[in-house]
Amino acid sequence: MPLESRFARTKLPGNQLLAQLPADVGDRLRPHLRSVRLKRGESIFRAHEPLHTAYFPVTGVISLLTRLTDGKTLELGLVGKDGMAGVALLPGVNTMPFDGTVQVAGTALRLTAEALKQMVREPGPIHELLGRYAYSVFALGVQTAACNNFHSLKKRTARWLLMLHDLAENAEFPLTQNTLALMLGVRRPSVTIAARALQRAGLVDYRHGRMRIRNRRGLEAASCECYRVIRQEQQRLLGY
Repeated sequence: MPLESRFARTKLPGNQLLAQLPADVGDRLRPHLRSVRLKRGESIFRAHEPLHTAYFPVTGVISLLTRLTDGKTLELGLVGKDGMAGVALLPGVNTMPFDGTVQVAGTALRLTAEALKQMVREPGPIHELLGRYAYSVFALGVQTAACNNFHSLKKRTARWLLMLHDLAENAEFPLTQNTLALMLGVRRPSVTIAARALQRAGLVDYRHGRMRIRNRRGLEAASCECYRVIRQEQQRLLGY
């Protein structure tokens, strides 16, 4: 389990979703939050198992993964400082259809599922905000499905690296080719070709299991339209 400590500052820092809440709502929420450390590769919840906790990442990044019976995986989305992971908000729903695995180590604010559900039962700022966030996650899933079906692996790789870069806030992060292949649902040789193409173009530098973004603007140009569409929809729904 993540290492935890009582969170007692006067503001709710770091997580952009929580930062949208009015001050009085934040005051009600604060006593229920704990600051936790997330370890890379750690599973914070599994598909179809009861959920007990919601995570609001601050510096960590969580991958939402679907797994098939033959062992193949595909990432459905990334959750970082822009959102939350680990709790179903619909009445009568207590599981998610995908796994949550830490992609980038860091910190998060943790909240019990019961405490969060009590706060969203009545109409109000939290109910409205999380409703908009839930829709943004749905929109992300729709766009990702289209991207996986219609766009080249090189463009998909560029889009994924941009999204991770946005959330990690660091130009360099640990990333193996095996992990990247699992996230994109392809074989390792295929993702190796795509990563090398981006490296030859001077957009990234990959060595010894670490990826570094060298040319952010060039990587955006190499990506498909999906990165721009996803960012614009999030801005429209959530304001960031």
